[in-house]
Amino acid sequence: MQEKVVALVRTVGFDLIGRALGGDVRAAIAEALRAGACFCGQARPLAVFRAALGESIRNVSADDRGMLLQRFLKDGPYEGQGPVPPELEGRRLSDEETAAAIAFIYSFMIPCFQGHLAELLAARACVRLAAQLQKSRRLPAEARWYVGDVVHVPNKAGRGVAKAADLHLLMHDETSDDRITVLAVAEVKSYRRRQTEVAGQLDRHIQRLAYGLCVGEQSFSPSSVRFPRRNHREVIRVRVVPDDWKLPRSFRFEPTKSGRALVLDDAHPKNEADSIEQLGRSEWRVTLRWSEEALASAAYEMTFWYMAKVGEAAYASGRMPPDWDMTLGEAGRNAAKMMLYYALLRCANGPQEQRAIALYNAYGFGYSLGMNFRDAKGRREMLWPKDLDEIAETGRTRHGSRIRRPRSSPLRV
Repeated sequence: MQEKVVALVRTVGFDLIGRALGGDVRAAIAEALRAGACFCGQARPLAVFRAALGESIRNVSADDRGMLLQRFLKDGPYEGQGPVPPELEGRRLSDEETAAAIAFIYSFMIPCFQGHLAELLAARACVRLAAQLQKSRRLPAEARWYVGDVVHVPNKAGRGVAKAADLHLLMHDETSDDRITVLAVAEVKSYRRRQTEVAGQLDRHIQRLAYGLCVGEQSFSPSSVRFPRRNHREVIRVRVVPDDWKLPRSFRFEPTKSGRALVLDDAHPKNEADSIEQLGRSEWRVTLRWSEEALASAAYEMTFWYMAKVGEAAYASGRMPPDWDMTLGEAGRNAAKMMLYYALLRCANGPQEQRAIALYNAYGFGYSLGMNFRDAKGRREMLWPKDLDEIAETGRTRHGSRIRRPRSSPLRV
């Protein structure tokens, strides 16, 4: 599994998530590396990015529903209406399995990719915050950020390790390799959360560190973990959240040799840099310059790329339908959208259908349009090119559906 993931992520670069965002992720990683941040042993921005992408894929594959996703893309739901014919039972996903696969993509896989992306961007803001505090002598110069899964905590069950906070600012003892001081922890959210929820999560992360931690391959017992002035409250807590600006909903069609292509207007952050605010003596909030919608859009691109690769692997053995005159890569992308379309025919209730429509529209027309195409009652409905033609002309379809306009989130985080 590890070798397959490594081979897969070697085929991609920062352009997978778009020119602007990809360039900023590269710059964020590079700045964090120059400041001494540790990313699971990786020392180059592209290697760090690929490692994070690979970790997302491993998390998806390790989940119990990972195999269900593969079956969804290879075999798919029954492509008709009514009960599944007896001769296809076991060869197609049941309606319950189809609903579980859609929920897995929507509620687990996309947030997984989105979270790792936000974590990479957060590293830059965290090293800048540490530099400010080191300049004012609040923090020692020897402190170093450890990003992502470099740090783990002992599992409550006593076996193995569990996930800790997203970033840790640590300082190794100069006189003993067996002692380490925890100076700061950061929790990164790729979506908007209430302030009290994140604060409570940070407190729990710090409390667990008192029972020991692992940094890479090195383990530290509870007696070896130190805190500033021996006080948990002195540990700096950093909350990292995305901005709330919205992606543009504007679009146009451009002619191509084979017809026309949909072009979405580029997204531009409203701020030049991440915002760093002090909330209390030991509490800070970082607001990334990239928004929740921008990160979600990139995560959809990443997951669609991954699902297309799974479909491509399935057809590499010669199982491609005989009437598909396309490359393996095109077949993989086509299979992902085709199975999502079939899933729409098998939805048993409104929430299942709304999730399936969101995925189908976003993968076919981009996140900003696909997630926000609504009927007159505010419900998502399937989007077609002719709908965009009508919207471009009058602002809505002849049935009253439209692309919902952006609205800023009132949620205080």
